[in-house]
Order: sequence, then C-alpha cells, then structure tokens
Amino acid sequence: MQAIERIINYDNWITLVILFSIILIAIMKLIKPNKLLGYTLAFFTPGYFQKKADDNVSFYSPFNLILFLFTSIIISLFLYSVFLPKYYEKNFFNFLAVLFSIVVYLFCRQILDRIISNILDLSIITNYFIISKSGYLSSLALLLFPFIILNLYTINSTSFLIGIFAILFVFRAFLILHNNKKLVIRKLFYFILYFCTLEIAPLLVLYKTTTTQ
Repeated sequence: MQAIERIINYDNWITLVILFSIILIAIMKLIKPNKLLGYTLAFFTPGYFQKKADDNVSFYSPFNLILFLFTSIIISLFLYSVFLPKYYEKNFFNFLAVLFSIVVYLFCRQILDRIISNILDLSIITNYFIISKSGYLSSLALLLFPFIILNLYTINSTSFLIGIFAILFVFRAFLILHNNKKLVIRKLFYFILYFCTLEIAPLLVLYKTTTTQ
C-alpha cells in the first residue's frame, strides 16, 4: 500500500474569524435591524447619513461599537489576505497584529477628527463629513465581507479581492466628495491635506511595513 501524505490545515482560525464576524452581524441585526440594512445599502441610498448626522448618535452606542469592531476585522482580513502571506507566515498572531493596528488607527482617527473639529469650532460644518466618511467605510466592509468569503473558499485570487476593494473604495471616495461638495469646494486645500494625511498616508505606511522583509 502506498502511504498517503497527511495534509494538515493550519488556517482553521480564519473560519473562526469569519464565524465571529457573522455573529457580530447577527447581533447588530437583533439590536437594530433597520440600521444594519441602512448601512448595507448606504452606497445606493442618497442622503442616508445626513439623517444620522442630524440625530447625532453617540459613537459609543452598542450598535456603533459592534459595527466598528466588525469593520476593523473585515479591513484586517482584506489586508492580511492581500499583503501578509507574501512576506510573513500565515498565522493567527500576525492577523492579530494587523487587527490591532487597524483598530488603533481607526479609533485614533475618529477621536482626532472630533478633537480637530471642536478646536477649530467646525463641529457643525464637519459633523456630516465625519459621519459619512466612517459610515461609508462600514458600508464598504459589509459589502466586501461576502467577497472575502468567496475568495477564501473558492476563487483564492489576490487580484480579484484587490479589484473588488478598489471599486468599493473609489465609489466610497466619490460619495464622500459628492455629498460634501460644498465643504470640499470651500476648503479645498485643507481637504486635500486632510485626505492625504489621514486616508492615503496610513495605507502607504501599512503597505511598506508589511512588505519590508
């Protein structure tokens, strides 16, 4: 009899992360089903985040905190799937390192946005901009999630995942610019400076740190 080489799968933790993400979606659906649907379809619902800005809901509400965690996990899964396997060993601890970096970055950016707007007395002007920016990122994560699952278990193509993310990211940028065009036009220089500093630069830094051997 010919010996059959035993194949051991060390990526079972990814399935657990996916299941945990699905549980987070289920919890959000139990807490605020209409709100979850609204975030999911926000890309196709003009003015959805205008109402959120008017309601001025706290970032620290249970739904928003769970959504923040879900968004961080999905963005981390994307970055882990695209960049890390080429340069680092695929394991849970490296994923946790990416997740920790994303959580710290998104949380600090949220706090920094609020601090800057309050210091400059721009809270009324920029409130909608801040909410739409973070809201569309969560919508991006909700739409990206099924494609990550599809890629992990069937397609297994980095190009496919990057293509989907690029389409969603560009669409998000367009919606932010379109919905805040008055603010962008009035403060064009500061908007470009802000966008390059807090949106593009962290992605470049993360790319360089994860691709440097």
